Amino acid sequence: MRYAVRPPLRRALLALLLGLVALVLPAGVAVAAGPAEGTLTAYPSVDLMPSMDSAFVLDKDGGVSVTETIQYTFDSAVGARHGIYRAITVRQGVADRPEVYRYYALSDVSVSSPTGANTDVALVDNGSTVSIKIGSANRTVSGTQTYVVKYHLANVVNPFTDTQTAEFYYNVFSGDAIAKTRATVSVTGPAGATATDVRCARGVDGECDSATAGATSKFAVSALRSNENLTIATRYPLSAFGMIAPDIRAGGSPLQEGQAKLASFASLAGGVLAPILALVAMGTLLVTRGRDEWYAGLTPGLTPGATGAGPVRRGGKPTVAVQFNPPPGVQPGLVGTVIDESADTIDVSASVIDLAVRGFLQIEEVEAGGMFSRTDWLLTRLVPRPGEVLRPYEQSLLEGIFRDSNPVRLSELKNHFASTLSKVKDQMYGEVLDRGWFRTSPQTTRGIWMTLGSVLFGAGVMTAFFWGSPSRGVDRTAGLGLPVGSGFILGVGLAIAGAIVGIAGSKMVAKTADGSAVYAQSLGFKQYLVTAEASQIRWEEAQDIFSRFLPYAIVFGVADKWAGTFKQVAEAAAAAGQVILMPNWYIYHGSTFPDFGSITDGVDSFSTTASGTFQSTPGSSGGSGFSGGGSFGGGGVGGSSSGSW
Repeated sequence: MRYAVRPPLRRALLALLLGLVALVLPAGVAVAAGPAEGTLTAYPSVDLMPSMDSAFVLDKDGGVSVTETIQYTFDSAVGARHGIYRAITVRQGVADRPEVYRYYALSDVSVSSPTGANTDVALVDNGSTVSIKIGSANRTVSGTQTYVVKYHLANVVNPFTDTQTAEFYYNVFSGDAIAKTRATVSVTGPAGATATDVRCARGVDGECDSATAGATSKFAVSALRSNENLTIATRYPLSAFGMIAPDIRAGGSPLQEGQAKLASFASLAGGVLAPILALVAMGTLLVTRGRDEWYAGLTPGLTPGATGAGPVRRGGKPTVAVQFNPPPGVQPGLVGTVIDESADTIDVSASVIDLAVRGFLQIEEVEAGGMFSRTDWLLTRLVPRPGEVLRPYEQSLLEGIFRDSNPVRLSELKNHFASTLSKVKDQMYGEVLDRGWFRTSPQTTRGIWMTLGSVLFGAGVMTAFFWGSPSRGVDRTAGLGLPVGSGFILGVGLAIAGAIVGIAGSKMVAKTADGSAVYAQSLGFKQYLVTAEASQIRWEEAQDIFSRFLPYAIVFGVADKWAGTFKQVAEAAAAAGQVILMPNWYIYHGSTFPDFGSITDGVDSFSTTASGTFQSTPGSSGGSGFSGGGSFGGGGVGGSSSGSW
């Protein structure tokens, strides 16, 4: 009968169409796993072979022509079937040589049936085996049928030049799930050759019923159980054959050349396309979702107000106007969160200073070791002025600072404040969400994209490690002379794609139009802090303005500039015989005559020290995570945060 070769390519082609996600899996795995079409369903526990007669005829080229007469009984309880299959080994590993494999070319396949069963044939290449699939999907078969299967295998005879002998050493059945009532085997040597020795074994150490040497050697076995092997061997003079040798193929790949080419090119395509797809996808997302929204037609910093939400557009950072006050009702810590889209520790320490300015606590420098030494600060909780309201994150911050005592030294918070810091940051993210400045938490957005990028990067590393070396064998089978395995190229491509996703994903945080308005107002206020002139500030308002705006200046990183302006204000007032009182929320002991610059230096030093103290954990000071009580979360060594602008 005519037959069609249907190699298992559909699954690999489908994998290519799946895109970037499918590229995470090493190319070629799907190819070697077996075909989607032509998958065979076996019924090992119910079907039976009453007899199986195999005739092997060796040729001088070391090949063998095989005729199998199979009597096959289909169990009626299972239901209708369409035919049988024979899985013939065509590729086999070579001991101690994983880089190569032995190949037995299958050809001249034909099938007939004396009982009239359908004998349409399709060959299904499964990698190590080729299945001869017999029957038709449009016809069923039942009862006991006889099939005569013929085929040729090349290069199966093993030559031994040291003993001048040749052997046909063959596994007639290997892992065959169908039990056999009786099986016979005959082996006919090349013309004029008689076997000098024969062997036959069933299972691991079992013996066959009979084994006879001759021009045609004969073997017989009865009651061969399911999955019980049958192996035979016949020996001949080497002179009975021509120039024979095993077909050893470089590459160590059990794939055919066409399959190997598909696997190699899929890996190469994946390695090249993965970064490109990641770049295009993340670039598209950044343009469509990762840019800030702005109210169209309004001056940056303004909102539609009571008229409702207006039209918005994405992208761009328009020029902002100077603002002489911070955004209404927006505390310094929240300004810092909006500016760089991250609740940083400096935002928390600036919030402590803001709470002091608003009368919730007093900060006092504590001298130690000398007149000018600033080694610690004493924090004292105060009864706030009427009308002052705390946000949830501010309440948590105060409660965390004065949890154990009041007053408390800043140094006493070391190794005990990390859990409070984490809680305060989470509440700050919740605050900007509640106010509608972001659609999703910046922390969550960055975390999701960084996780996805890390997974993709890790998949690339694993692919390069596990598929890089084996793919070199596939590449050689495909005829590709690559300096490195295509699997390594795929792994590197996936790793680059992961880096692109992670880096671009960290920029995916986008403000709403309301958030952009607060952002613009904050930038405008920063311009004022930087450009303010001493002559613009009234002496009687100097102390209040200096204190209220100082936490914002710390968040913006312009505290020195702000202090310099007020130093000029104080000098001008002194020249006019006016005295500007120093703030009372910060008690300074470093100088007999404190000034705005000295206080700013002290506050800035407090902010820096507080940032380190708040983050300090027992682990960073050499402590153990297995001793004592308290919160374990956040107790590991080190830590970092990052943002964008």
